[in-house]
Amino acid sequence: MITRRVNTGGFTLIEILIAMLVLSIVMFVGSLSFSTFSQRWQSDMGSFTQEVTNAKNLVLLQRALNGVSNYIVKDEDNEPVYFFKGNDKYLLFVTNHPVFNTDGQALVRLSVTIASDGKQRLKYEEASFESSPLLSLTSLPEANYSQILLIDDNIRFNYYGWQDQKQRAAFYEGENFSPVWIQEYFAEKSGMLPYAVNITWGNNEPVIFPVPNDNAYQLLYTREKSNDA
Repeated sequence: MITRRVNTGGFTLIEILIAMLVLSIVMFVGSLSFSTFSQRWQSDMGSFTQEVTNAKNLVLLQRALNGVSNYIVKDEDNEPVYFFKGNDKYLLFVTNHPVFNTDGQALVRLSVTIASDGKQRLKYEEASFESSPLLSLTSLPEANYSQILLIDDNIRFNYYGWQDQKQRAAFYEGENFSPVWIQEYFAEKSGMLPYAVNITWGNNEPVIFPVPNDNAYQLLYTREKSNDA
């Protein structure tokens, strides 16, 4: 007598457990991949957003530096001098194109500070001349507005110009002197504004901002008028 085993089409408990194990592995791998992708996406988007913000702020800084004024004040000896001073961590100048006070001139102060997270911050401060104009090197108006322009590592300035008036005069007399990149610049010593300012941060290449050509004859004319008075 021959008996025939009939397949009812069901699954055994072992088969169900194996299928659930495979499905769990697939879901785990998929979840891990999505989590990794999501974190990478958020990181990339955060970096992109920061880069866009930095680029926008550098455009504002370029506007202010392109509007640097040949502004004359009195020094400690009551002599007329150009106002422009800075080193690798701060910069002071007068601009005709402020970021906030767009109707007139303003004193701009750029300074590098270190936050609690160790990152450096480039702070822009602006003092409008509407209520308190700048008259001397020793009396600076208080800032009305401020904004963080950049957050990164090792933010620093450099200046392209003359170190002092003697080198500048020697150059025009044919001697072997020329403008150089230096870490500090004081217009009261050089008798003119620098030709350019650069800002560097992290491992980036320097971003160079040309400064409008100086009208040194204005200072000479002012001194002549002062001596005649």
